[in-house]
Amino acid sequence: MKVPDNTYFGEKPEGGGITYGEIRNIHDDKRKIEILKLRIDTLLIKQIDDLSKKNSSDNYSVWSPFPLAILTFIAIETLGRIISNLKKIRIKNENEESKAIVTPIYKLMDIKLSHGVTIKFHKAFEVLHGKSDKKSLNVYSDVIHKYQRNTFNHGYQAKGVYISHELEFPWKIEEDKGYMILNPYLFWELYKKTYDRVFESILNNKNKEWRKNATHYLNNLLN
Repeated sequence: MKVPDNTYFGEKPEGGGITYGEIRNIHDDKRKIEILKLRIDTLLIKQIDDLSKKNSSDNYSVWSPFPLAILTFIAIETLGRIISNLKKIRIKNENEESKAIVTPIYKLMDIKLSHGVTIKFHKAFEVLHGKSDKKSLNVYSDVIHKYQRNTFNHGYQAKGVYISHELEFPWKIEEDKGYMILNPYLFWELYKKTYDRVFESILNNKNKEWRKNATHYLNNLLN
């Protein structure tokens, strides 16, 4: 069922809100994608970003590292759905659709997250958890997806990727211990930079496949 025409969709580049009905009557793909980005900027990026801000005393205005981590994973999957060919993914990855959607985004965030999990890590992981999971953990972003994103969303507990706001890097592998650590604040900043680069490529038609998929994503929202 369509969202009613008079429902708020997002913001316009020149300012002011726009409804579903109004954007349905726009036939300029670039303008529609600009409005899509502003929708995400307004309803996702800005509202999550408020959780990462510091006040004049250099303290976080809202102390929320766990919610920030969870919302970052939602933002990663949202961007993945925008640039991916979802139909093709569903055919090839019937049981791992979500992982197939987010893996390219993690790679864009940091190429090292697409590196293969080492034998040393697998052995330490097995000691830590009392079981092996080599079949599921091919690259390091798989560890984040299954043992932080999934376990956070289904029980609010990380089981293989832990968070620390004191970590000096967005993420770190503990090879000898079989787990990873994320700094949710730096990881969010890394995501935002990736988000901006991706949309810059889409809006300037530097990546035609992403632009085609973004247009398809938007049309699915509208229809």
